[in-house]
Amino acid sequence: MKIPLTPRQVDDFVATSYPTTSTQGFRCDAIGEGFAVTRWRYDPAQLRPGDFISGPTQFAAADLALWFLSFTLLGLAPMAVTSDIHIVFLRPAKGGDLLARAELLRAGKSRISGRVVTWVEGAPDRPVSHATGAYALLA
Repeated sequence: MKIPLTPRQVDDFVATSYPTTSTQGFRCDAIGEGFAVTRWRYDPAQLRPGDFISGPTQFAAADLALWFLSFTLLGLAPMAVTSDIHIVFLRPAKGGDLLARAELLRAGKSRISGRVVTWVEGAPDRPVSHATGAYALLA
């Protein structure tokens, strides 16, 4: 069953169930059938030397995009958890907000799998990393 949600609904839910993401600048940017987009708001205080967006920030954006993707199938359920994720860094990320778009690969009874592409705002044709991962669905 597909569940229609708005980015605002996702952000409100996440702010209460996992507030650290909000305080670190992560938000749901878009969500729909088979996809979800996470945005990390550019914050110079969180950059690596050289003004690079760190690998852990990119990883968190990809992981959150997969979690948000699970909401499109389960509704706003906190008990979907990362079972695995693999990320590959393609080029330095710098200069703006980071976006991560997750797309559904497969939805089973106990696991949701997807792929994620991340880029710096304004350059969706120049991905900075990509990931594949899965969320386990807990009761």
